[in-house]
Amino acid sequence: MPSDPWLWLMQANDSQYPSGAYAHSYGLEELVEAGVFTNAEGLERFLETQILPALLTFDLPYFVQAHAAANASDTARLLELDAELDAWRLPAETRDASRRIGSRRLELLRQLAPSDLVEAHAAACPFSHHLVVTAIELAAIPIAQAARAFAFQTITGFATASMKLMRLGQSACQSIVRRMLDLLGSDIDAALSRPPDGWFNPLLEIASLRHARADARLFIS
Repeated sequence: MPSDPWLWLMQANDSQYPSGAYAHSYGLEELVEAGVFTNAEGLERFLETQILPALLTFDLPYFVQAHAAANASDTARLLELDAELDAWRLPAETRDASRRIGSRRLELLRQLAPSDLVEAHAAACPFSHHLVVTAIELAAIPIAQAARAFAFQTITGFATASMKLMRLGQSACQSIVRRMLDLLGSDIDAALSRPPDGWFNPLLEIASLRHARADARLFIS
C-alpha cells in the first residue's frame, strides 16, 4: 500500500476515483420507473429499510472476512469469498455490475498501489467482486474505518444515481446521506462482529432483472 494509508483511503473513496460505479444503478432505475418511489422521502425510506439492513447483516460481515483474508495474503480465501458473493447475487445484472466495478478498481490498484497480493489476486480472479477488491484496497486501514468507507461507497452510490432519476438536488441528496450514515453509525460495530447472514430483497432483485429488458435506460444493465 502507499506510504500513507489514510491519504490512500481518501483517494480510493473519492467520488472522482474512476471505478465506473456511476454507470450502474443496481436496480434503482427500474424502481423509480415503476413508481416504487419517486421523491426524496421515498428514496430515504428505501435506503433505511432495504439498503442499510443489507449492509449490516450481509455486506459488512463479508467485508470483515475479506479484509482479514487480504491482511493474511490468503488468496485462496479471497477466491472462496468471491465465489460465495457470486452465489448470493441472483440477478445476472447485479453480479455483472459488481464484477465490472471490481475489475476496474483492481486494474487501477495494480497501477497505483501494486503488491504481490494484488498481482496474485488479479492473476487468479481478474473479474472480481467490488467488495473483495475494496477489502484488498483498504487492507492497510483498520477494519472499523475500512468497513465504514465501504458502507459510505454503497450509500452514496445509490444516492448519486437517484439524482439522475428524480427531482432531487444535491443538498437534499447529501441530507439523506447524512441521516443514513448517522443511522448506520449506531449499529456498525455490532455488524463487524457477526457472521454474514442473507438479506432477502426481492424488490431490488426483480428491478435488476427487469432493467436489461427496459425500453430505455440511463444506466448499464
